[in-house]
Amino acid sequence: MNHVRPLALALLVAMSQASAQDVLLAGKAQRVVLLAYGAEGCPDPCEARKPQSDASQWVCINNGGGCESMEVKVEQVFWGDAGDTTRVFKQGIGEWGPRFTDWRGQVVVNQEGGSISWSPAHVRAGKIYIESKKLRNIRNVKTSDLGPDENDLVALDSVLERVRQATDGQHAGKENGRK
Repeated sequence: MNHVRPLALALLVAMSQASAQDVLLAGKAQRVVLLAYGAEGCPDPCEARKPQSDASQWVCINNGGGCESMEVKVEQVFWGDAGDTTRVFKQGIGEWGPRFTDWRGQVVVNQEGGSISWSPAHVRAGKIYIESKKLRNIRNVKTSDLGPDENDLVALDSVLERVRQATDGQHAGKENGRK
C-alpha cells in the first residue's frame, strides 16, 4: 500500500507537466484505418502548399503515404485525459510506412507533443509489459535503458517509476535553484 501513494503523486506531477493532448493509456485496439491522401479526414499535403496566386506551374514532392488512425477502447489511463471510453489516435504515414499495424489486442499508447507511439501490452502475473523497440520513450525515459528481457519486454511499472524519479529530480533541481 505504501507504493501506491508515491505512484499516485508521480502521476499527478506528470499530468501537470503534460500538454492538453498528452496521454499514456492501456486499452484494447478496436480497429486500424489507413487512408490515402485526399480521402475524407486525410488532407492532401500538396493542396495545403499550393500557391495562392495563378501560378501555372509548381511542384510538390511528398514521400508520405497518407494517414492512419487507431481506435482504442480505453481501459486504464496512467496520465493525461483520454476523453471518452474510446480514443482515436491519428497521424500521417511517413516514408517508412504505417506505424499502426492491424493489431486487435491489448495495447499501451503514448502521445506526447503530437508524437504517438504504441506497443502491444503483454500481461504476465497481472503486470503490463511493453516492447521496448515499439514504445521507445516515455517522458524522455528510454525503455531500452531498463534492460529488456530476451523477448524485448520491459515492465511498464518500471518505466513509470523511472519517469517518477526523473520528475522528482527535476523538481528538486528547480527547488534548489530558487534558494
